[in-house]
Amino acid sequence: MLETRKINVLNRFEIGGNTRFVLIAGPCAIETEEMTMEVAAKLKEICEELDIHLIFKSSFDKANRTSVKAPRGVGLKRGLEILQRVKSELDLPVVTDVHESWQCTEVAKVADMLQIPAFLSRQTDLLIAAAKTGKIVNVKKGQFMAPWDMKNVVDKLRDSGNENILLCERGSSFGYNNLVVDMTGLVEMRNYGFPIVFDATHAVQKPGGQGTSTGGNREMVPYLMRAALAVGVDAIFAEVHPDPDHAFSDGPNQLYLSDIKEILQQAIAIDNITKGIKNQKPRTKNQDVEKVEITIQSSQRVVGSKVKLFLTDVDGVLTDGGMYYSRDGDAAKKFNAHDGMGLQIIRDKGIKTGIITSETTDIVERRFLKLKLDYLYQGRREGGKLASVKEICEKEGITLAEVAYIGDDVNCFELLSSVGLAACPSDAIDSIKNIPGIIQMKKKGGEGCVREFVEMIISKGEL
Repeated sequence: MLETRKINVLNRFEIGGNTRFVLIAGPCAIETEEMTMEVAAKLKEICEELDIHLIFKSSFDKANRTSVKAPRGVGLKRGLEILQRVKSELDLPVVTDVHESWQCTEVAKVADMLQIPAFLSRQTDLLIAAAKTGKIVNVKKGQFMAPWDMKNVVDKLRDSGNENILLCERGSSFGYNNLVVDMTGLVEMRNYGFPIVFDATHAVQKPGGQGTSTGGNREMVPYLMRAALAVGVDAIFAEVHPDPDHAFSDGPNQLYLSDIKEILQQAIAIDNITKGIKNQKPRTKNQDVEKVEITIQSSQRVVGSKVKLFLTDVDGVLTDGGMYYSRDGDAAKKFNAHDGMGLQIIRDKGIKTGIITSETTDIVERRFLKLKLDYLYQGRREGGKLASVKEICEKEGITLAEVAYIGDDVNCFELLSSVGLAACPSDAIDSIKNIPGIIQMKKKGGEGCVREFVEMIISKGEL
């Protein structure tokens, strides 16, 4: 079986490469915040128990409903707010549909993957807009398209500078109100080298089969899922709902949340045989981060380089970004002791360390001297932070690919986009979080994010 390339998801896990299938699942549409959180939490619990990586999916708008009177969802703004809560509180990657080009930039501020609906898989402007966000793009093959037609979709995305591509099979039109799945099509699409997703629930749809709504046959989902896994797909897409018969959309083909664990257990058994995976013990909490091999998605970075220089920003990273003034106008900054110890730990491993900041203050210099770091660059304007780090690299005889840097704001963008290993605090601005390949810490600036980054590097053997 041809092994596909691996697509990195937030530096936590990978899709493809003959590894355990990833589950992309959630209710078809975001109906209420409460229900969305309920399903996401339960799916996370089940997937952690079964050792399956999960990407949560739900749509803020079902723009292709059969009837104009059918409910469509909560809309873009509210939908993204709810998906952000899933990300923040449950620590899950999220994916949602985009239907128009202008939506891509807004959706990419929250979603870790953008999904192109099957009916829109030939829309060039939409594909280009999605590709340019730098996010993973999951394209559902149109019901009217042959598997080899997806080569043109791949070319559009790649020509737009995006290699983070998933191709999704969801069935082909077979007469009126009916779909069939040609399992040989999964093999055909796999030949393009990108991971293949099988949409097990939409594959049993009967489009427009109920007159003003879509019909379906959810009883067939487990059979098709197991068949696709026997072929060797890289991810399974499934829509799951606590009460599918009263769902906003796609009720007849959505799975009951109460049934999903047993269905996944059967799926794992088939996946183990197909890919030669030995039974694995369930993951412990946070093991996703511990077992990940750090990879970089940006074409400017060299994958696999060891860290030889560790650098950090100050405001918003070593501090909480607050500026504290006495009655006399004296400024103060609040540093975190855990970050200081983290810098000492990595320095004791023989790694050069330093601070790169746009401001010039005595406070930072005193902190630098106390920690006995190797480099301090303050207030450099010409060439910015990147020029400072290039100067250090030249002195040390290393490349930017061997530099780790953590920053949080626009003045860090160029440097973060250039180093081998980039990270940001959890409260960094959106444009920083959206840099391809950046690692987002769980801790905020001034609350131990630098120590968290240090410990991650050490645990991966990146030194």
